[in-house]
Amino acid sequence: MVTIKQGSIIKINLDPKQGHEQKGYRPYICLNHSIVTKYSNIGIFAPISNTKRDYPFYVPLEGTESTGKVLLDQLVTIDFNARDYRYVEDIQEDLLDELLARVKVLFEKG
Repeated sequence: MVTIKQGSIIKINLDPKQGHEQKGYRPYICLNHSIVTKYSNIGIFAPISNTKRDYPFYVPLEGTESTGKVLLDQLVTIDFNARDYRYVEDIQEDLLDELLARVKVLFEKG
């Protein structure tokens, strides 16, 4: 089994969900430091969607086989070994840097 690390894209089913939460078997990207997933089965993930909406916290995937936008305003904590998941790919370093910079803004005082 592939080790899930920061920047890994997996497909996983997180149902049941409610309201505007992303539903079904879908891609998510791991954003936490890799040490978290090395020592536990839990990670912080952002869903990937093929939405057409433009929004500062929706970041298009580039340089990947996966398509869509990373929805940084819908972060979730996932115990990924408690569910069926499939490793897809890892993103490039420059895209990971952009995602982490935008996530940081979400948690700034304001």
